[in-house]
Parts: sequence; C-alpha cells; structure tokens
Amino acid sequence: MKGLFALSAVLVTLFVASVVIVARDNAPQTRYFTPPDDVYVTYFSAPKEAGMPLVISATVDAGFMRPFLLAFQRHNPAVSIVYIQSRSGKFLKQALDSCHLNQMAADIYLSASTDQLMRLANENCAQSLPAAIGASAPGQAQWRNEVVAFAVEPAAFVFSKSTANASGRVPTSHIALLDWLRKLPPGSDRIGTYDIVESADGYNFAASDSRQAALYGRVLEGLGRSDIRLYCCSNVMVDAVARGEIRFAYNVQLSYAYAAQRAGSRIEVVVPRDYQALQTLSFMVPVGARTPGTATKLAAFLVSDEARALARDGLVQPGQSRAIAMAHANALLDKAWVTPLLLSLQDHARRNRLISEWRQAIVSPAQ
Repeated sequence: MKGLFALSAVLVTLFVASVVIVARDNAPQTRYFTPPDDVYVTYFSAPKEAGMPLVISATVDAGFMRPFLLAFQRHNPAVSIVYIQSRSGKFLKQALDSCHLNQMAADIYLSASTDQLMRLANENCAQSLPAAIGASAPGQAQWRNEVVAFAVEPAAFVFSKSTANASGRVPTSHIALLDWLRKLPPGSDRIGTYDIVESADGYNFAASDSRQAALYGRVLEGLGRSDIRLYCCSNVMVDAVARGEIRFAYNVQLSYAYAAQRAGSRIEVVVPRDYQALQTLSFMVPVGARTPGTATKLAAFLVSDEARALARDGLVQPGQSRAIAMAHANALLDKAWVTPLLLSLQDHARRNRLISEWRQAIVSPAQ
C-alpha cells in the first residue's frame, strides 16, 4: 500500500502544485495550501470531473478511506479528490500554521488522533458544521459541531493459528492475557506490539489503555517480560503473526485484523471482553478551507447511514452469525469518543510521562 501511495505522490505532484498555483493566481492575497513534507498523495478522479478538487489532509490511511470516498463520489460524480496522508506530527503543524498564519487550509481534515482536531477547534481553527451532522455521529460523538466522529478503530489481540490450536483457548480479557503471558515457556514468548514513540496509532492505543489505571501497569510488565518485537503498523504485525515471526500481537487495529482473516490469513482475532483500547476517527472543516460547501457535503456523507454501514462492515467478525456480528459492530461504533478531555493528550508532560513508563517496561525492563 505504501508503494501505491508513493507512486500516486509522483503522479499527482504536478497536479497538487497546479492547485496551489491556481489558488495563488486567483486569490486577492497570497493564501494557498502547502502540504507537509514526506506525504503520500492519492488522487481519486471523478467520473464527470468539473471544477477544483476536494483537498483532504489526513492521518487516516488512504486504504481505509477508499470505500468511503468512492461512495461519496457516486453521489457527487463531479468531485475529484486529492487525498494527502501525512504523519500526525506534520499534519498538526501544517494545520496550526494554516490557521494562525492565515494560510489556505485543506478543505477538510480527517484524523485518527481526535485530540489534534480538538486542539485545532479549541484554538478557533474550525468551522461550525450544521447541527444535523453532529447529531448523526456514532454515539453522537461531536464537540460544538466542529469536531465530529465517523468511525472507530478498536484494538484487538491477534494470535497465530498454531498458538490458538496449541493453547486450546486463547485469552479473551486483559486479566486472562496476563496469566497467559506468565505461562509462556522461555524461548517461545515472541510477541509484538506498537512502537508508541514512532507510531501515532500505537500512542493513541497506549493512552486509551492507560485510562485503565489498575491494569495498565501490569499489562506493560507482562509484555516487557516477553521476547517483544516493536512494529510501526497493524498490517505489519498481522503479517508477522501469520508468518510465525511472532506468536501474538497486542493492540492491533481491528479492521486490519478482520480484513486479514477474511483474506484467509491463519490468525485468531480476539476483541477483549473487559475493555477495548479505542481510536476515534473524526473530521473537521478548517477555517480557510477553499471549498467549504463541498467539504460540508463530505462531512454529511461520513455520518450518513451509508457511511455508517461501511464503518460497521469493517468491524463485523468473520464467521460469526451476521445478526450478532452486526449488533456487536454497532455497539463498538457507539463507543466513539469526542470530548475536551482528549486535550490532555496534547499535554507534553503527560505524553513524556506515558512514553517514559512504556520505555521502562517494554524497552528496558528490569532484569
């Protein structure tokens, strides 16, 4: 997928540059959208392309968003889309610069780090959307009709089939996982998880985990006692489990795990019963957007019944009764969380403390 994005970036670099140039030439003042460095760009051409494209700046993987955007284009066949995917730190810096330096912003922001959108809204960088959009969000998760949820990404346990078959029964809760980790024989305890320093998704899951104060430290200790490997991404972890490189992966994005299972990967996926670390995927239309009307159309679509069905389908467990799986997926969607409490994740002292605790347990545990 990354190779596809990189190729797309080469193919549409001149196109994105033309968007910038047109904005410069037609604007009464020098205000234009400048993407962050080192981005992946995907261009979704419209069947009946007309006018300027919708520019999306995002931290959400383009592969995840593809079905949503193609469905949106079926209803809006004249709207082409430039999807600019960047790392969360660069995404936030560019968004803040666009807001505070009076530069042109992208038309809409999509992020799995909802705390970043909350910060932007708190600094008056967001446009208010129609109340009906916020009211239609999963679990009505929205703030001031400026930051609105449209999907969730729960964290799952992923085991290799051989491990699941040998164990007879894999752990289905964090408490049971602790017991399972303790019983792993030396030399067969290869497990994987996110490198939360390098991965925004990993950090988000760790921050969500840390709200379970009574268990979080014990889980870190249990992971740290194992032969642990650190990974950037959920798809890489899933592949490592399927290949037998590791026996178990902790806090894998559920949609990736289920997609691999549907494709025939030899893995066992468990959504823990006691609690799930959770990412909320949200959107915001920034002040300074070039085409706020089209951005609002996309915002309305992302909370429509059709988009909810797409978000839900990624959370439907393969092989389970359709009715039960759909009910469970809907329940997960309704756990979407958009609240000012997320602003605490933007606190540097809190971030440094969380990373320090993680490093002490995972990277250099006491021998």
